[in-house]
Amino acid sequence: MLKLTWIEFFLRTIPEIFILIWGIHVISRKSFNIPKYVLSSIIISILTFFVRWLPIYFGVHMILNIILTISIMIIIGIPLIKAIYSTLIMFFVLCLSECLNLIILNLLNIDTNLQLLEPVEKCVLALPSLIITSVFIIIMHHLFSKKDQLVIVNS
Repeated sequence: MLKLTWIEFFLRTIPEIFILIWGIHVISRKSFNIPKYVLSSIIISILTFFVRWLPIYFGVHMILNIILTISIMIIIGIPLIKAIYSTLIMFFVLCLSECLNLIILNLLNIDTNLQLLEPVEKCVLALPSLIITSVFIIIMHHLFSKKDQLVIVNS
């Protein structure tokens, strides 16, 4: 089991899900309604919290979270195929940013043994991965808007 504490839920899971949903909207090129965005992010955060409490093997929780995220994206109006590939890309970006964060922490000789750290320390050490993910989304948004402008000008 990969239990989350309430501190981790509020300091890590909720911000991560808000960034994840934002990224899914950017990649699928779907504008979002703020109330739907907030509600879907909170619902997915709560579902993620409870999925992490299930007595399942490591990795299964991630598959369940992907399925739940795709389902919520379909419910809020993103087409199935866009919801699938956007969600998978964003989970890949999250994993990649976590790996980059761990590499950076190891280069700085910071202990990354998560079992020994306090919840607040874990959240602080994980903050760079959220920043990396946010920067990726901003770059993607910028590239997509540039591409859309080129298509409009050439038409």
